[in-house]
Amino acid sequence: MFDKDIHTEPWYHGLLPREDIKAMLRKTGDFLIRSTEPKQGEARQYVLSAMQNEELEDAGVKHYVMRVNANNQIFLETKGFETITSLVNYYMTTKDPIKKMTVLKTPIVKQDWEIEHSQVELTKKLGEGAFGEVWKGKITMKNGKVEDCAIKTAKLESLNKEQIKEIMREARLMRNLDHPNVVKFFGVGAGQEPLYVIMELADCGALDSYLQKNTNLPPAKKMEMIYQAACGIGYMHEKKLLHRDIAARNCLYGGGQVKIADFGLSREGVSYQMEMSKKVPIRWLAPETLKTGIYSSKTDVYAFGIMSWEIGENGKEPYPDMRVAEVVTQVKNGYRMRFDPILIDFRFGEYVTKHCWAENPDERVPMTDVIRFLQTTFGMKPVIQACPFKEQEMKTMKAISTKRKEKKEKKKKDKNNATTTKTEGDEK
Repeated sequence: MFDKDIHTEPWYHGLLPREDIKAMLRKTGDFLIRSTEPKQGEARQYVLSAMQNEELEDAGVKHYVMRVNANNQIFLETKGFETITSLVNYYMTTKDPIKKMTVLKTPIVKQDWEIEHSQVELTKKLGEGAFGEVWKGKITMKNGKVEDCAIKTAKLESLNKEQIKEIMREARLMRNLDHPNVVKFFGVGAGQEPLYVIMELADCGALDSYLQKNTNLPPAKKMEMIYQAACGIGYMHEKKLLHRDIAARNCLYGGGQVKIADFGLSREGVSYQMEMSKKVPIRWLAPETLKTGIYSSKTDVYAFGIMSWEIGENGKEPYPDMRVAEVVTQVKNGYRMRFDPILIDFRFGEYVTKHCWAENPDERVPMTDVIRFLQTTFGMKPVIQACPFKEQEMKTMKAISTKRKEKKEKKKKDKNNATTTKTEGDEK
């Protein structure tokens, strides 16, 4: 019934969520085909998403679910087709408006971050992830370059709709990040099963495991690791992103660099209110989060202090002699761990205790201050980062931004003109 090789069509985007579609369909007549997240016991549905009227911006995007008639043909209105490809070709060629509203003009092809499964080779299983397996492998980029990578795989039958959305949301956050101390994102393979999330391979694995295996690292090396983590978190905060799960287990180590990873709890914005019933990593939480569920950049700063202690203690779990319930009580009452001056320079330990672990989040320093302190006190060098966007992407984003600005100014001008005309009429 549905096209066996539909994943090879350039306009087919697989499990692309609506949030990503909004950024792709900009002009009237732009369209793409995607599939919906499967529901328990139901077959996958295919959806035509198209921009009906660009003047309406996001509200102009329409979604049409493809149905199957009694003759086992695919249809949107009354006319049936043997394949999705023939349906697309018909409406593109004839310009017949779908539902008397939407004319298909321009197919929107896959973006650079939408990876074909044929580009990815799985070579060695590394372990289990939150939603499936994690593999070592290679990815052949669209320019022909081959890169080592790590691949998170997820079988769709083992995921519910919300979990798939969560994976795609995390991928959406990651693809806008480009910093030596943040794990690099290559893309998602959403056109076939299993679902792939592809990122750079850190040859030493998780930071906590690396520290536990390498217990003789000199204090200077640990300070370097702490600085690298600070730079990665600071970069995220510049991008108005909260990580919300800063910990050594959620960092990778490779090529001599600590890389912030695991963005499953990350959120856009400067603050976030969590439901108190949610399961959270208690040992890394700031007092205000334990009390109210509020997250901010200052709660990331607090967690960075905890992770710095982990690095000093070779990946040991924080509050090692306490149960979780005791940690909650003690932290709320003002207890803070101590840094061993033999393992971590006492100046940094004092700085974290005073400036990162302050009870009042307003009295904690931003990550930029932490980075500056590490540079001036320990001679750490500023990190040079690449431009996160290609030149063409910058031009496209600038064009969209300019167009939106012009539309708003025109609407404002038209409104002012209308008001002026009405006033003049009243005076007459």
